[in-house]
Amino acid sequence: MVTGVPDDHAGADEPQVPDAAGALGVPGGSTRPEPAGPTPPPVAGGGRAQPTAGGSAGDAPVDPARLSDVELAMALVDGRVTVDATTARWVLLLGEFDRRSLWLADGAVSPAAWLRRECRINAPTSTHLLTVARALRELPATREAFTAGAISFEHVRAIAPALGGSGGSAGDRRPDPRGSGRLDLARRADPIFARAAAWMTPRQVARVVSTWIDIADT
Repeated sequence: MVTGVPDDHAGADEPQVPDAAGALGVPGGSTRPEPAGPTPPPVAGGGRAQPTAGGSAGDAPVDPARLSDVELAMALVDGRVTVDATTARWVLLLGEFDRRSLWLADGAVSPAAWLRRECRINAPTSTHLLTVARALRELPATREAFTAGAISFEHVRAIAPALGGSGGSAGDRRPDPRGSGRLDLARRADPIFARAAAWMTPRQVARVVSTWIDIADT
């Protein structure tokens, strides 16, 4: 679940965002090198077994204590990518649920209240989830990077303030006092933010976005 995502889990070697902003001169994360070490044994039908702590489909989970150093490191990195990509898919479902205002038909007073009741998610996490879900509707490069597992929920949360107050739902949308200008600027900056997030921590991304907002609002 999203609440387990650490603030600074991203590292310099996280997977690279698709090169949508390469021409903009923003440095990208390096592709994760193939570590040296023992090669997993072949499995039936070609391919090779993937040594992960969670185990592959149809197999019992692998005891982490039995993994080699290289296999354990690979399992951690690959597992983090899987967690982020899975979280992204759930947040996209939430975004569509919010866009349709389906929480109204279920008798909830707000989408956050529905999340608290039906998914047992407390505030402020429910608010953060909705903020990210709405931001993803406006930021395609960030959405692509998140769904690929290249960046985390906390990265998207750090990018979302670039939109100003434009990302609300029909039920509780807040008008942006700057009009559509900030939204247009944020959409143009979206590939830069997404690419930077691939090699920065969420806290670093938040500082970049905060600086960008100061410049955009002058």
